[in-house]
Amino acid sequence: MIITVVTPTLNAEEFLADCLMSVRSNRCADFGVDHVVVDGGSTDRTLDIARRHGARILSGKDSGIFDAINRGSFGSTGDLLGFLGADDLMLPGALASVVRTYRDSGRRWVVGGIRWIDSEGSDLGGLAAPPPWMFARMQVCLGWNPIMHMATYLSRDFFLELGGFDISFRDSGDYDLFARALRVAPFARLRQPVACFRHTGCNNSAVNGERTARENARVRVAYGPRSPIERAAWKAVMKLWFNARNPEWAAGKLARRLASRRAAMRARCAGRAQATPEAPG
Repeated sequence: MIITVVTPTLNAEEFLADCLMSVRSNRCADFGVDHVVVDGGSTDRTLDIARRHGARILSGKDSGIFDAINRGSFGSTGDLLGFLGADDLMLPGALASVVRTYRDSGRRWVVGGIRWIDSEGSDLGGLAAPPPWMFARMQVCLGWNPIMHMATYLSRDFFLELGGFDISFRDSGDYDLFARALRVAPFARLRQPVACFRHTGCNNSAVNGERTARENARVRVAYGPRSPIERAAWKAVMKLWFNARNPEWAAGKLARRLASRRAAMRARCAGRAQATPEAPG
């Protein structure tokens, strides 16, 4: 068996070496690993780093990250396809767990959990893989993609059947692809985290928040229920499951929400103080 891991790059020298080494450390005698770096025209040391670490390189202009991933995937010969960002990390033993689950389950794709890390590699918590009973209508009602692309592996035949990523999406192509996949076949769920998703402040969803929200809404309209009651019900079910299964994540959300409210309250109080005229002396 061969596993192809596709990493799109553009001036990715800061974290790429760590990404490549994390994949290399997952190699074992039970399967081969084909790590493909698809570069969109880097002007820094990205290509030198990729060559030094033995990655297979595809270079040339593309129409965005999902076009780049398609190029690397359609041109691969791997039995399984995975996608890893240049600033992300594959966790030790991840590929062995993916292969074992893929073989034992007989499913056409495998989904694992992730850990979040910051720019320095410090742990920020985790997110478990979604429940195996989740289907597309439920997934898209959540409003964001709970299937993390860096922890997801599809058989090459399944990826080709789905037609790959829709490159009209700039940020939510993974959300769209996995919704389409769920409409065809359920996934095999991995309990353990498979990869680290690095929060750098430059992630697509963070930089292009409004565009991502529009694209997420487009996915919901395409694959979700029309009834607002059904949408609200499925969203409540999914939120309840994720909060219960991911206490670190739920606590972090609550802490950020409280901090935001405190900051807003301080700003309002400061505004009132400035607007209050001084009493005459």
